[in-house]
Amino acid sequence: MRYIFEGSTKKGEIVRGEFDADSEAGVVEYLSKRKLIPVLVAPKVSPQIFSFSKVALFETVTTLDQIILVRNLGAAVKVGINIKEALEIIVEDAQKPILKNILHQIKLSIENGQPLWKGFNSFPEHFPPFFIGMIKAAEASGELDKKLEELAQYLTREHNLAKKVKGAFIYPLILLGASFGVIVFLLNFVIPKIETTFRRTQVKLPAFTQVILQLSHAIRYSFVLDVFVLLVLIAAFLWFRRTETGRRLSVLIMFRVPIVKDVVKKVALVRFTRALGSLLDSGISFAESLRLSAESIGNEHYKTAINKTALEINKGIPFSRSLSAYPELFPKFLVSFVTVGEKTGNLSPILKNFADFYDDEVDYALKNLTTILEPVLLLVMGLVIAFIVLSILMPIYQFVGKFV
Repeated sequence: MRYIFEGSTKKGEIVRGEFDADSEAGVVEYLSKRKLIPVLVAPKVSPQIFSFSKVALFETVTTLDQIILVRNLGAAVKVGINIKEALEIIVEDAQKPILKNILHQIKLSIENGQPLWKGFNSFPEHFPPFFIGMIKAAEASGELDKKLEELAQYLTREHNLAKKVKGAFIYPLILLGASFGVIVFLLNFVIPKIETTFRRTQVKLPAFTQVILQLSHAIRYSFVLDVFVLLVLIAAFLWFRRTETGRRLSVLIMFRVPIVKDVVKKVALVRFTRALGSLLDSGISFAESLRLSAESIGNEHYKTAINKTALEINKGIPFSRSLSAYPELFPKFLVSFVTVGEKTGNLSPILKNFADFYDDEVDYALKNLTTILEPVLLLVMGLVIAFIVLSILMPIYQFVGKFV
């Protein structure tokens, strides 16, 4: 079995690595031979791709999993249960195998004297920097149960915001899927029958009719090949979107479309102000709070601007003045809020109030987007279907015209 380990040298330096052994004792023995003091020894977690008991494709820890975990931890700590015992209880109740294994490793790291945040920090692919920073601040504050409750509230609002954005696109996607189904039906079943008639009449086909026929041949060549190509295209698209180039390109495209740009900006502003307000409340330094909030937005434009703002603040430039240098990203409304917060010393609650206000603005922006998007999609799909129908009718009119 493969284990991950952390060992400390005599100088206090931490050495991390992996080692194959029959048990944890074998790893400890290996570390001793290297003159390392064991700090953490735990089985390595690998995401389950396939299981006979259940299929789990690319299993991960979702925001909802994080909310339940943080709420349970906070409730356990509030009634006087220590973190180690609380994790033991949560591990037993955990449904997801990957979450169960992660929590087991975090429990082992705590038994080895590590703080809770370091355990979460070992799994950056499942717990973002903001989450880890809040846990670290919660431990340092001495009010772990209270801060965990605040983190749960933040995650709940983020989860609801994400649901709003995804929910707004459900109906347009259904329209798109239905239109795509109609097009595939025409190319697979209608066009082949019409093509037979065209061959018998020996009518000279227009160029666009020949294009449609060739497309029909390509789709009907092999169903398995069609599915394979479709899956490859989807996988390539999802992979590209996760790359830095893909993220930058997607943001660039969204910022070029007026109504979409409005939604993207408002969602980013809600995430930024809510994250920054929560981090400042937790006692994290202003510069670190800006860095973590920039990571939580998921927008490269805002991330770059906020990181530059953090550098300017370190030089003594006021926060409101730094934000005003990016009017296309941070509206005057927000800058005036921040100015008041800086002067009164109540920046954190003001940022949270702004986030709550803009949360409603996101609703209005999403409704406007879907109101416009639905007829646009219907128009585009209607034109595509009309083009296919026209490619069928034109040769028929030509054939009929010979006898009129």
